Amino acid sequence: MIETDLLAEFWRDSQVAFPVWSWALSAVIILSLQIVGVRRGVSVGAVGLCLLGMIVYAIWSFDPALNESLYFGSVNWDPLAQSLNGLALVISLGVYLMSLPGLFSDSKLFRLNYHQYPEFLTCLLLSGFGIAVAVSAVDLTSFFLGFEALSIGTYAMCGFFRSQIRSTEAALKYLFVGAFATVVFLWGIAMLYGATGSTGYADIAATIAVGPEPLVLLACIFITAGLAFKFALIPFHFYAPEVYDGAPTPVTAFMATAMKVAVVGAGIRLFWGVLGDLSHLWLPMWLALCVLSILVANVWALQQRSLKKLFAFSSISHAGYIGLALLVADPSGSEWPLFPVLSYITIYSLMSLGLFALVTWMENRDEVFLIEDLRAYARKNLGRSLLLAVFIAGMAGFPPFAGFVIKLMVFQALIAQGYVGVALLAVVGSIIGAIYYLRLLVSIFMSSEESGAASGWSGMLDRLYSIRLVVGLTVLVTCIGGLFPNVFADRIFGVLGRSSVNTEISRDSSE
Repeated sequence: MIETDLLAEFWRDSQVAFPVWSWALSAVIILSLQIVGVRRGVSVGAVGLCLLGMIVYAIWSFDPALNESLYFGSVNWDPLAQSLNGLALVISLGVYLMSLPGLFSDSKLFRLNYHQYPEFLTCLLLSGFGIAVAVSAVDLTSFFLGFEALSIGTYAMCGFFRSQIRSTEAALKYLFVGAFATVVFLWGIAMLYGATGSTGYADIAATIAVGPEPLVLLACIFITAGLAFKFALIPFHFYAPEVYDGAPTPVTAFMATAMKVAVVGAGIRLFWGVLGDLSHLWLPMWLALCVLSILVANVWALQQRSLKKLFAFSSISHAGYIGLALLVADPSGSEWPLFPVLSYITIYSLMSLGLFALVTWMENRDEVFLIEDLRAYARKNLGRSLLLAVFIAGMAGFPPFAGFVIKLMVFQALIAQGYVGVALLAVVGSIIGAIYYLRLLVSIFMSSEESGAASGWSGMLDRLYSIRLVVGLTVLVTCIGGLFPNVFADRIFGVLGRSSVNTEISRDSSE
């Protein structure tokens, strides 16, 4: 009888958590197709259909009022988990479309091994499964397992270009640094469990509210450091520039976006749902790491010649801004505390997808790797250069693009909660960052070098249709999000920002 009840509860929980399991089921389907000998082209197409189906189901099943504790309290399926899982699906679909031309390209640099391509996509799906678990976890065990599933899949994708030494080096470096970050995480988790006697977030929060032990304070430091490693905040960033530069560009796009989505989801639940009473300890540490990342990463970006390394430091600085948005997600601080962080991570992720899709396009067709390579690029490819300029302006935070709106939103939230000095330092970081972004724009449009006749918009007529789709959709978001911010604010982020806090954070803090 007990076994029957357990199976019935497991089945009910699995129905609610189907968006999580759909990642793993899709990966199993792709591997099964490989085992039975189905043509690899069918497997590749099946991945696209699975991702599209999961996105449609995520939109159809989204419920702002849903707040289900599943699998004996190890995960919580609420609007926060639903929204970040949906964003992970969009990112994964973008990476899938970006990597498709690798099957058919003539470029030795870009070409993927046709026989290994389904395995590449399987790693992508398993990494997505890790994100879905991490953002919904309300137990230290599921939290750790989610991040490890995400990390292991990403390690494998980094090293898929085994014929290129840079790709192998990137995978090994990411693996070793990731292993160290895992150890730091485990130290913090073990200390927290030892001090509270539980791995459940609600029980831990209740114990801390009574009176934290010194071991809890030490655990708080280790967990914050572990999240900073995953987020690539300075000084825990040292692996990011080399790994981003050496990994296949679609994988770089995944690391620059998906990992941040997982950290945002886990950070909201851990910092404000579990460690909220210890904010006097972790908040100054997190604040210092974010401000340091914004200032130092933008300064180091000024010295870069490689496009991907420059965008890696740009990603680190944006991690600082996202971290500041996470800082103002205090449920007692505003009516919609998650509004800035959800808006920023969503717009940033979409702009980054478009930017790295263009970099993939440029590497494949024109072998553009350095900033110097851009100097005559507009003369040959006016259309792509204009699109690149839009993404650069958006990432820099120039009006009237979406990047300006989300940065302004974070600055306003910081000032509203009394962090005026922090907001000023963040503005200084944006000014420094604007210098190297303007340097890119100057390299594109104001070079005196001659390199053949201009091809106008004909440069858009390549056969890289999947990459063109990613670029086209993300450039629309970049423009519409800046010109008509209320389209996103009122209809999407308002619902998520309001409902996510009222379900998960308030629930945990009250138990």
